[in-house]
Amino acid sequence: MYKIFKQVQELSQKISHDSFEAIIKWLRVELTYTSNNIEGNTLTRTETALTVEEGFTSGSKPIKDYLEAKNHAEAFDYIVSLVNQGKMNYEDVILKIHSLILNGIDDNNRGRYRNVRVRIAGADVVLPNPLKVPDLMRNYAEKLDKKQDNLLKAFEAHYKLVEIHPFIDGNGRTARLLMNLILMRAGYLPVIIPPIERKRYIASINSRNTKNNLLGYYEYMLKVLKKSLDKYIKLFGDQDVETDQPLMTIGEFAKYCSVPVSTVRYYLRIKKLEPISYTNAGYMLFSREQAEKIK
Repeated sequence: MYKIFKQVQELSQKISHDSFEAIIKWLRVELTYTSNNIEGNTLTRTETALTVEEGFTSGSKPIKDYLEAKNHAEAFDYIVSLVNQGKMNYEDVILKIHSLILNGIDDNNRGRYRNVRVRIAGADVVLPNPLKVPDLMRNYAEKLDKKQDNLLKAFEAHYKLVEIHPFIDGNGRTARLLMNLILMRAGYLPVIIPPIERKRYIASINSRNTKNNLLGYYEYMLKVLKKSLDKYIKLFGDQDVETDQPLMTIGEFAKYCSVPVSTVRYYLRIKKLEPISYTNAGYMLFSREQAEKIK
């Protein structure tokens, strides 16, 4: 784990401060798409971009999916506004994030702790009694207020919020936004958990819940943070960074791998491959490193 931690530190130093604004603009769509997708949102990345960037809120998908995209982008804007703020009350911040996430979707419960028992689908863990939630959250937030912003604080904030599960809905999205707020305040960039990582991500949380696998959880979160930093460098890093390579369209990627485009599309369908980025028009882009793995 120490080796991964050092790699994360080294990659963080490679990302230019000049790239920060461009990365934040890109993340407004990327984090919205990936975080919502983990929770079952059906919008594609392109549909998410249209909703976030152009206010597109109607189409063939449920209206709730468009509202979730719009709301997550606004919640992301909110945490970005707090990056350089001094001391703050984390309980107020958590409630505000949640209120933005459920705005117009569940106005009776947004920004409010649950008053009913809930369960996590597919998990054996028993969640706290709703009567205990206000005190648990108060103690949790007080500890966050006292700790210096760093990687450990960010990962623990994420886990503990999911463990308490204080809301009827929106716990995962709130926890990921809170984690990324703390990371940015500590000088890191946000963790991106792509749809292809959904099962491993949930498994890392469940393993800690049921087996107290603390090390496994930390190792997983460090790995996805490292992958996120790799992606930032490839997309926004200086041209002389060794990991930078021109990205390829699906046709160029298939040709480089010496396989038909249909094979690449099959790999995408079975989740063996995932685009590293998209063009403004929504076309998939792939890296040289991905092609070498396929070859």
